[in-house]
Amino acid sequence: MFNYRLYLTAATACVGGLLFGYDTGFIGSAVQIESFQRDFGLNPSNMANVKGNIVATLQAGCFFGTIMMAFFTARFGRRWGMAIASLVFDIGAILQVITTHDINLLYAGRAVSGLGVGAASMLTPTYLSEVAPRRIRGKLGTAYGFSIFFGIMLSYWIDYGCEQGLSPEGHDQWRVPMGLQLVPGALLFVGAIFIKESPRWLVKRGNREKALDNLCFIRMAHPEDAELQQEYQDICMSIDEELRVSHGATISEMFLPQNRIRVLIGFVIMVCQQFSGTNALTYYAPLLFQKIGLTGTSSSLFATGVYGIVKTVFSMLFLLFLAERAGRRLPMFIGAISMSSTMLVIGIVLACKPPAAGATSPSSASIGMIVMVYLFCVAYSMSWGPVPFTYVSEIYPNRIREYCVAMGLATQWAFNYCVSRIVPVAMDTIGWRTFLMFGIFNAAIAVFVFFVVRETSGVALEHMDSLFSTGFFMKPKQWNLRKPILIDNGEVAGVADLELDAKNVRGIHMEDVESQSSLSTNRK
Repeated sequence: MFNYRLYLTAATACVGGLLFGYDTGFIGSAVQIESFQRDFGLNPSNMANVKGNIVATLQAGCFFGTIMMAFFTARFGRRWGMAIASLVFDIGAILQVITTHDINLLYAGRAVSGLGVGAASMLTPTYLSEVAPRRIRGKLGTAYGFSIFFGIMLSYWIDYGCEQGLSPEGHDQWRVPMGLQLVPGALLFVGAIFIKESPRWLVKRGNREKALDNLCFIRMAHPEDAELQQEYQDICMSIDEELRVSHGATISEMFLPQNRIRVLIGFVIMVCQQFSGTNALTYYAPLLFQKIGLTGTSSSLFATGVYGIVKTVFSMLFLLFLAERAGRRLPMFIGAISMSSTMLVIGIVLACKPPAAGATSPSSASIGMIVMVYLFCVAYSMSWGPVPFTYVSEIYPNRIREYCVAMGLATQWAFNYCVSRIVPVAMDTIGWRTFLMFGIFNAAIAVFVFFVVRETSGVALEHMDSLFSTGFFMKPKQWNLRKPILIDNGEVAGVADLELDAKNVRGIHMEDVESQSSLSTNRK
């Protein structure tokens, strides 16, 4: 079952994550390079606006790419969807590379690349989850997340290396990292040609014979193999049930009374993720490091590279060791408090001890703010980075799950656009108050998590209705940060009577299960 074909297939999907991460990471550093600013006519009067436009046009394209790919892949499959996404992305990358002075052509290239990035961000993890064996699905999902973080980190260090090693007289300092976008795009296109179509998608389209052939190829197993036959039958039964419950489903069902609370919570969670401030750092880390006292482009680019390493390492530590043990609600609450604290400290220190004009080295206050930036990165990477995507994928009813997940991704890109457009202007106009703004946002996010976000780890999907039966706000008896508490007719439901999802049962401590069951028994 576990063989080189499976891992090559997984590696192809992870190239989509590398593409996603690299393209979202490199541009924020590239626009800080002096030769880029010279070639495209950036000056103090237009710099903030142009930087915001260059970064935000990608997010605008991603928003529409996500929506269009949802319809395309449902009809034409995952494999060709990946090929089209990579091709569109590379067309946009070529438009960016061939221009040296035309800012409008650069905008167009960023928007076209965004269509490909948005499509890949929606499609490649879907394909990976559909071809991965159940026993290692979580690990392969972790590998995809790692590829995104690795792509961001790689883009930071390539920008730094090009700024240090290439001549500022020509265009190579920014064109080389921009041209390297073509590499993951080309690899994904070639890989998509040779990999097999998702067996799950083929079953859904009624081509079950081809689905079995592809499953045999990926698993390198004989059609009569007992384990393979069991997996194939599980896929068929799952698809049959999915088609049964979703028959006649429409987007309007998202707004029915029994569904709209979860839809609204999922929407707010994705908005909160964007307004945590993380993308302000992902896209504009060199600018922000300069604002808090790092002098020179090289120093800010180096600090940005270290930021990428911190983000990659701590994201992986969480995904490998804490994701299921910590659950959902506790990491989001502690993460929001921690991110709020670091942002408030940066804002207060920057207001009271701003960097001295003309300083050649960072002051102790600036070093303290840099440390706070890295601590913010640690907090985000172990909470609001990985958790929201898991949470919004498991709270929706099966019947409308596809519509809700697509809406969540579109929401992410829409508010990603807003943040990336606002931040450079805010840094120029309100300065240190920008950090206070994000600190206040994160404090509000913590309040939202405590009173609204339910713990879902260990709860079977069939019991989500009971978990969200109390409306938008939770009852006081549900405020526990470490265990899911279901409400049935106003009473705490007995956990022992619930069919907890076996793969997530580690997310609940046994003493919590026993105490909740005892509470239910006493109430009866």
